[in-house]
Amino acid sequence: MKTTVILIRHGETEWNVLHRFQGLSDIPLNDTGRQQAGFARNGLQDMDLDVIYTSPLQRAVETAEIIRGERNTPIYPADGLQEMGVGEWEGLLVSEIDEKYPGWYDIWRTAPTQVRLKGGEPFEETRRRAWKTFQEIVGKHPGQTVLIVSHMMCISSILLTIAGIPLDEIWQHPIGNAALNIVEADSEGNAVITDWSRDDHIPEAFRLKQPFGRVK
Repeated sequence: MKTTVILIRHGETEWNVLHRFQGLSDIPLNDTGRQQAGFARNGLQDMDLDVIYTSPLQRAVETAEIIRGERNTPIYPADGLQEMGVGEWEGLLVSEIDEKYPGWYDIWRTAPTQVRLKGGEPFEETRRRAWKTFQEIVGKHPGQTVLIVSHMMCISSILLTIAGIPLDEIWQHPIGNAALNIVEADSEGNAVITDWSRDDHIPEAFRLKQPFGRVK
């Protein structure tokens, strides 16, 4: 019996705008992020959501609550869906990383699995716990429709795992804030991606523009 899983990245925050590394910092949505979450709610208005799982960080929780709207769907926080911690890069701008750690941001952009940040979580560990959490959720809800609200790293690592794409190619497949990623999965571990960062429900002005670029 297949489970439909809708994975949505939280709405925009001011740190997203600045290209400041958020990691586990508990940054709220900005006004644009709340609007994006509203567009996602509208995009899912014709779908029955049986259950919602969210990262415990407030930018994800608020996105989940906005998408739920007037539904009575329960929301459950799951630590396995929180963002990847970036340790000593937490709170830094790209320009500050270039200054403090010359050359490392370029490695992050081209071969991120080679980056080991003090106090941070390696990409493979993020992928492992996000995939484990995804499988557990699918196993609990056979035949149902599940919404997962999480972060770029977690959602991307799940989709890359399903697609058989190496983690080092993560930046080649950016996920916009409040974009829809839909997977049909079963408890045997079989999964098919039907939508990857679909954002036709979001007006052009609110869509992802310059992912992971340098902002000096």
